[in-house]
Amino acid sequence: MVIILDGQVINYTHEGNKDGRPLLFLHGNGEDLHIFDELSNSLSDSFDIYRMDSRGHGLSACPAELHYKDMARDVEHFIRELSIDRPLVVGFSDGAITALLLAMTRSELISGVISCGANSSPSALILSCRRDIKKSYREKSASSEIKKDIDTVSSEIFAQSGALEKLMLTEPSISTIALSHIKVPVLVMAGEHDLVRSSDTKKTASAIPDSRLMILPGEDHGSYVVHSTKLIPYIKDFYDQIRS
Repeated sequence: MVIILDGQVINYTHEGNKDGRPLLFLHGNGEDLHIFDELSNSLSDSFDIYRMDSRGHGLSACPAELHYKDMARDVEHFIRELSIDRPLVVGFSDGAITALLLAMTRSELISGVISCGANSSPSALILSCRRDIKKSYREKSASSEIKKDIDTVSSEIFAQSGALEKLMLTEPSISTIALSHIKVPVLVMAGEHDLVRSSDTKKTASAIPDSRLMILPGEDHGSYVVHSTKLIPYIKDFYDQIRS
């Protein structure tokens, strides 16, 4: 399904128990809503589930530039347009950044956030990760022929423009003061071997007034999220806590 939100075409799915508790999943950089297929299928009996392709990803339209604030605004408009009753937002990587930005300014629209692998700034990524992103950006920028009519191309072609890497190299810039404005419960998660520095994950959790920190032993950046059902007990437990 698609919806037009303030001129931006967003692809999404709506599935599960329509009388269940609302869940909204947000994927990471270079991915699409299908990374949550297994998780969504396993939770469909109890939850009313929405999944979005972020702008420039999947089957959503491609903008001229990518910015996290615009992605957060898309989510805000999505919740309002579909009249979703204060969903729990589960975001991974870029999706987690988007969820936190939404919570900073529009906490009243959601019941809570599960943030998986969010970084507060580009420098919060481990050095080897930043080097790989910079290398990919240089290679794509040198060869890209996408100059105009960017919104007519597919996300696969858009990904070759270097826009996804540019986003990660220049954004986000999330301060502890901004995080302190979040007025909903947040579960801050990361893998023991994450691409985000553990010090940054801990700083994020400590800055949010009503937060819990969970570092998962043996997991990397996406091993417990992408095409995985490992989040199920955490989602159910966290939802029970915020809805009690």
